[in-house]
Amino acid sequence: MPLEKQISIFVKNKVGSLSELCTGLAKDGVNVRAMYTVEDIDWGIVGLIPDNLEKAKETLQKLGYRFGENTVLTVERDNEPGMLAKIATQLTENNINIVQTFATAAGSRSLIVLLTTDDKKAEQVLS
Repeated sequence: MPLEKQISIFVKNKVGSLSELCTGLAKDGVNVRAMYTVEDIDWGIVGLIPDNLEKAKETLQKLGYRFGENTVLTVERDNEPGMLAKIATQLTENNINIVQTFATAAGSRSLIVLLTTDDKKAEQVLS
């Protein structure tokens, strides 16, 4: 259950933006381990966890993207009903607010990505 770096990238909300971003990262050998998108009228935010943070940042700079980074907690658990509720409850009981989350599942396992008000404490609580 590691603490990892997530990059948030500002992209124009238009056809092809995600393709351009992902193609640029792929050409430089950056693998995207997790990703989400949030759209607004003119702009969107693409959040991703790359396999190589420094290479991803170099690529984004080279391609002219504006971006920031923050620390997130990645949690792998069994894919079963109530797992997200259990995690949220454990954090609530320890006075840790979930600021952002996204999750996915494949087969019997799930991956939950959390940005909280205290990621280090959250990591301890969920260990």
